Order: sequence, then structure tokens, then C-alpha cells
Amino acid sequence: MGLYVTDILLSVMLTYPLTILLMGILLFLTYFLVGKAQYLIYLSIAFVGMSLGIGLQIAHIPENIPLNVTLSGICFLIFSYFIAQGIVALEGKVLDQTVCFSLLILSFIIRCISGLFPNTDFSDFIRVFSVYSILLIFLGLALWNVRRLIFGDLLEKIWCLVITLWVISLLWRLAYLSYSPEMLRILFVENKNPFYENFYILQHIFYILVLIFSILTLLLAIKRLIRDTNEKRLFDALTGAYNRLGLQHFIEFDLPKLNTFSLIMLDIDFFKSVNSQYGHPIGDSVIKILVHLIKTNMNSEDSKVIRLGGEEFMVVLPSFNQRTLMRKSEYLREAIEKYDFSEIAEGLMVTVSMGVGEYDATTDFQDIYTDIDRKLAEAKRNGRNQIVSVINS
Repeated sequence: MGLYVTDILLSVMLTYPLTILLMGILLFLTYFLVGKAQYLIYLSIAFVGMSLGIGLQIAHIPENIPLNVTLSGICFLIFSYFIAQGIVALEGKVLDQTVCFSLLILSFIIRCISGLFPNTDFSDFIRVFSVYSILLIFLGLALWNVRRLIFGDLLEKIWCLVITLWVISLLWRLAYLSYSPEMLRILFVENKNPFYENFYILQHIFYILVLIFSILTLLLAIKRLIRDTNEKRLFDALTGAYNRLGLQHFIEFDLPKLNTFSLIMLDIDFFKSVNSQYGHPIGDSVIKILVHLIKTNMNSEDSKVIRLGGEEFMVVLPSFNQRTLMRKSEYLREAIEKYDFSEIAEGLMVTVSMGVGEYDATTDFQDIYTDIDRKLAEAKRNGRNQIVSVINS
């Protein structure tokens, strides 16, 4: 029965190089699907490297042991480096290159030296131990760099869990090797001691975790593509400010989390004349500069700039008292009035009218919108280039 199970495990082992290669190709193709995410390229290179390394060892190509050890070692080191860089690249990070290449060179030298003394327990132990150790270090560094995802959504948590199990399986295998360096000879050559078949099982667990990791990465890439696509729908293509869909998202998801908030609605004075006199490209430039000025002057992390359409904007701010809100609004109005728009069109000057107020988040937003819109209209009726916080009856 034990021999039968071993035969099955060996048969399954032969399928891993091809399966891992196919997953590498799939990750590479997904790179083009999700908008050229760099981490997918790193991971695809890692999987191809691992597939080649396993294939060289199983097929004994080349038959010269030192050369086989060297070539397969290069493949496994490629896998170790790129799998770690791919993991951290998912979070927009990169591992320290000096540390990485120092570890790679050290591991490669040790593996090459072990290949010069084939068919000895110690050389086999060093050869395998060097690869497992470097992979363990790289995965540990990568996991530490993406630890934030442990507190992410369910898919991100499972993804981190698989990497953690990966690290644990490597530690387990290193413990087996350290306990009995002659294990590799007994297991792969003499095949006598059933106790060492647990090492075989650990090897299968490792490869299965690799495949699960690749599937989860594909799902994560697709999920992020969907998320990014949905987020892009919330933003104005010209300015990068939120659009009306972004406003609706704020009303549905962010507003219920607030108690009170401040609001500014502003409109560019006589913007139609800017378009008619200078042309629409200049008008677009004015709008982009205006959004930049708003973001620069309202530099709170909790602020949201929303383009309602054309030349009309809304700025959602944290709750300020009326005096503070008026001061901030006046700074913004003056910054726009004093900005040198002549850099895009000679003689061009731009001013804005504003309605401002502080509101209770439990108030129906349609009522809030009506009130702030009336304040803006009052500012325009009173001669423009001014701020209205209270409507005089």
C-alpha cells in the first residue's frame, strides 16, 4: 500500500513542471488583461523559473550532476527572487536590491560548491538546504512587506494565509533536513524508510500551495481590475476630481459615517466668455488649474473635490466652525483671483463665486444641496467674486 501511494505521488510530481509553467503563462497573459500590473510579470517569471528547475531535475538534463545542480539552482534562485518581488510589488513596494543580490550570490556559490561533490549526504543536504533557506528568507521578507493585507478583505486574507503556510511548510522541510541529512539518499535512492516519505508529502504540499497561490493571485488581479474600473467611474477624466457618480458614492457610503461636515459650492465667473474668447482648450486648462488650486489650499486628507459639471464644483470638508470655514474659503477665493492665468492665455483673469455652510449629516442631502445652491446663486446675484454663508431675507 505504501509503495502504491509513493508511486502515485511520483506520478503526480511529474505533472507539476507543466502545471506550474501553464500558471506562469496564465499570469503573463493576465498582465495584459488588468492593465499591465508589474507584479504579474514578476510572478510569471518566477513560475517559469520554477518549472524549468523542477523539469531539469526530474529529467536529469543535463546528466552531468554539477552542471545540473548549477542550472537548476539558477532556476530556483530566479523563482525565489521574483516570487518575493512579485508579492511586494502587489503593494507597490520593492525589496532592497543590495540585500537580495547578496543573498542570491551567496546561495548560488554554496549550491555550486555542493555540486562538485555529488552522491554524498552532506553535499545533497547543503544543495537543498541552500535553496530552501533563500526561498524562506525571501518569502519571509515579502510577507512582512505586505502584512497590511492580513487586515484586508477576505481574498487578501486568504492570499496572505497561503504565503504564511508556504513559509511554515519550508520551515518544516528544513527541520526534516537538519534532523537527518542522509534523508535525501534514503528517500530518493534507497527508498527504504517510510518515515522519510513525510518529506515527500511536504514537497507535494509545497507545490500545491504554489498552485493555490497562483490561482488566488489571478483572482486578486481580476478583483483589483474590477475595483479600479469602478473607481475610475467615480472620477472626472479631465481634472481627476470626483464626478456626480463620485458625489453619489459619497452620499451613500461616506456621509452616513459623519456627524457634521462643511461644504463649499463654487462656480467660475463668466466661464462661457472664457471659452468663447480663448477657446475650449484654454477653458479646460483653467478648470484643471482650478482643481489644483482647490486641492492645494484645502489640503485636508478628508476633503473631496467634486466637479458637478462644466465650471461648477463642490468641496466637502471636515466640520469647521463658521469663522474657520469662511477664512479657508477666503484664502481659496484670493488664491484663484491672484493666480497668474496669463501663462496659458495673455490677459486672462479668473474669479469664482462661492456658497459655504456647515451641515448635519442626518439632514437629507437634497435639502443640503438646495441650501448651498441658493447661497451660490446669491453670491452671483450680488456681483460675483465673493462668498455667501448666510442668505439675507
